[in-house]
Formats: sequence, structure tokens, C-alpha cells
Amino acid sequence: MEPLTQEQLIIRLIRDHLISTKLLSGLNDLGLIADDYNLYLGDTIFLLMGFKNCRKGDEIFETILLGNSEKVKKINFSSDTEDLDKLSEEIYRELIFAKDMM
Repeated sequence: MEPLTQEQLIIRLIRDHLISTKLLSGLNDLGLIADDYNLYLGDTIFLLMGFKNCRKGDEIFETILLGNSEKVKKINFSSDTEDLDKLSEEIYRELIFAKDMM
């Protein structure tokens, strides 16, 4: 296996975050309290991307990462993962754009 670039690693972490988000959402919909099982991958993603711990960084986290992560609920993993990959890359591009605007 070839080593990953930082971009590829971050996109994979975003993808894992989306999968975890969908799982936790499904468990919560079933009436289980799944919040204790959050992996906090978003924190790792922001650390790797070099976001500063500030109000603007918090806004980007909430609007771009968490806001766009809600879209994963509409994706059916059993049929194809192409939409999941597209969403992961879309979130990455939006995070890069927001970071450049800081």
C-alpha cells in the first residue's frame, strides 16, 4: 500500500466521520443514546488541517463540517459508496476554502 498524502488522509477521515455520524444518527433514531460513542474525528480533521482554536474556527466546524455531515443521512451505503466519497471530497474542498479565507 502506498503512503497517503495529507489530503487523502484528511478525506478518508472525513469519510470515516460521515460513516460514524450516520451510525450514531441511526442509533439515536432507534431511541438509544449513542452520543457517548462519538469518535470526535472532526477535532482530528481540524488539527491536521491547521485550523486555529478560535471563534471563526468553531463557526467553520459547525457550519461546514457538522452542517454538511447531515447530508450523509440521505446516502444509502448498501447500494454504492460513490455519493459518500463525493460528499467527503466536497466537505474537504469547502474546509480548504474556508481556511484560506480566515
